[in-house]
Amino acid sequence: MGQIKNQFIKNLAKTLIEKYPDKFSKSFEKNKEEVDKIVILESKKIRNKVAGCLVHEIRKREMPKPEFRPKTKEGEKRWRRKRR
Repeated sequence: MGQIKNQFIKNLAKTLIEKYPDKFSKSFEKNKEEVDKIVILESKKIRNKVAGCLVHEIRKREMPKPEFRPKTKEGEKRWRRKRR
């Protein structure tokens, strides 16, 4: 199973990236400090989860979308014909 995060944490991370895109990076430690400065949270655990989710979102946004490639030979032939 994948990582399941609380919806509150995901939404908070997305809104922080939208409002402050220049303040966050791939570094968990830097994101942790920035979250502490910007948002007042109840505990360190929630702050760390938000910082981790920020790292995940930033990496996800930077990755290129994979190109679709069929698995069968017939599908490959059809896919190549459509691309011409």
